[in-house]
Amino acid sequence: MGGGELYCDTCGLAPVVAPGGMIGSSPTGVAVPGRSSRTGTGTGGADSASSRSGSRASSRTSSRSSTSRRSVSGRLSRSLSGRSTGRSVSVRSSGTSSGQSARNRLGAGLVSVPEVPRPDPRAAVMENPEVPERKRFCSRSDCGAPVGRARGDRPGRTEGFCTSCGHPYSFVPKLRAGDIVHGQYEVAGCLAHGGLGWVYLAVDRAVSDRWVVLKGLLDTGDQDAMAAAISERRFLAEIEHSNIVRIYNFVEHLDQRTGSLDGYIVMEYVGGKSLKEIANGRRTPEGRRDPLPVEQACAYGIEALEALGHLHSRNLLYCDFKVDNAIQTEDQLKLIDMGAVRRMDDDESAIYGTVGYQAPEVAEVGPSVASDLYTVARTLAVMTFDFQGYTNVFADSLPDPENIAVFRTYESFYRFLVRATDPDPARRFASAQEMAEQLTGVLREVVAVQSGRPRPALSTLFGTEVRVTDTELFAEPTEDVSLLGARRG
Repeated sequence: MGGGELYCDTCGLAPVVAPGGMIGSSPTGVAVPGRSSRTGTGTGGADSASSRSGSRASSRTSSRSSTSRRSVSGRLSRSLSGRSTGRSVSVRSSGTSSGQSARNRLGAGLVSVPEVPRPDPRAAVMENPEVPERKRFCSRSDCGAPVGRARGDRPGRTEGFCTSCGHPYSFVPKLRAGDIVHGQYEVAGCLAHGGLGWVYLAVDRAVSDRWVVLKGLLDTGDQDAMAAAISERRFLAEIEHSNIVRIYNFVEHLDQRTGSLDGYIVMEYVGGKSLKEIANGRRTPEGRRDPLPVEQACAYGIEALEALGHLHSRNLLYCDFKVDNAIQTEDQLKLIDMGAVRRMDDDESAIYGTVGYQAPEVAEVGPSVASDLYTVARTLAVMTFDFQGYTNVFADSLPDPENIAVFRTYESFYRFLVRATDPDPARRFASAQEMAEQLTGVLREVVAVQSGRPRPALSTLFGTEVRVTDTELFAEPTEDVSLLGARRG
């Protein structure tokens, strides 16, 4: 394998860790004390890092995006070096995984993942929908300045104009309980606040009174821009996969209070808990966060890769996978936020990602299949150990394995993450299908270590011989043959 420069052609994993737990080659994406490839650090928390991260210094890239901006949702929006470009990351083509593999339930048949009961949708409605001041930012893509903050004894405004750029802002829900949108959807209340405004729970009176979610489509009152945005996003309604939230409709609604025409995506209501809620809900007796068991995180990762593989087979990229954007409902995982999905050949629209999850090359060359897979590996890392500094010090790397107990216990899991987060996109997994198969293999090893019993699987490369072509390797000689094979005269 050559000192960390190559990956095994048989198992596809990264090089074996040396006895000291160190990787000698810098391209593995591991930050080792005293040899870090980063020259700058961020500020700390995810909110502060994502809201005020300019171009991040790195010895691996000669230039970065000319702009680095924060949207209200905390996602990082970057332009491709201020110009349109046809360049793309060189990766092998993705497989067409459509969820039809042998892994047909959460846990891959190897582990039992605790079910999350489907709650009463009404219980999820916020009684007093407010956005905390610390999460109020200008929604203009090239600004992102803090807005609506308290000054002295005066509380912050929920509506007003950004003092930096003059763009209007409002954190007051535009829809109220009882409002009828598009003559069909009766609003029940607010569920949460995102980058494009409030997310609402509603009842579809035209289709069996089913529960649906209304989510803002575009933060603008421009009717032409709204129509263009709706037309541009209609392809989302064609996506059907058991691990992806279903998009039902795109509608417009006239705000009677402001006179603005607002667009909404109507999507399936998915009741359950996000991976973030599940992870944060685990606490030690001392009150500290208790990371998810590796086997449970692997089960989530396999399901997420099934969904991403389906998107990739349709020439779509998810771009922003993280713990916030996946929900477990009963015994199933679903991707719920489709706002960052884009076509692979799209060089014009804004790129959305999240600091700590987004691949380092995205700012320069744009997203790709490889960068999507990178986000899954980063999410697995965040869930399985106390990943301090993942938004700044280790934004593009992994900690020293000697300092992470889960890496020392499950070496195959560590090597899996090393490959999936390799700084060179071409050396990551080639497709979501390949990465899911490797992660399933890691899960088998994890279960074997815990149970003391091997959990083998049938090879996907070699199978049993279906027929015997001959019973002898060489035919019996009928004449005298010399040692060199020449017939004697």
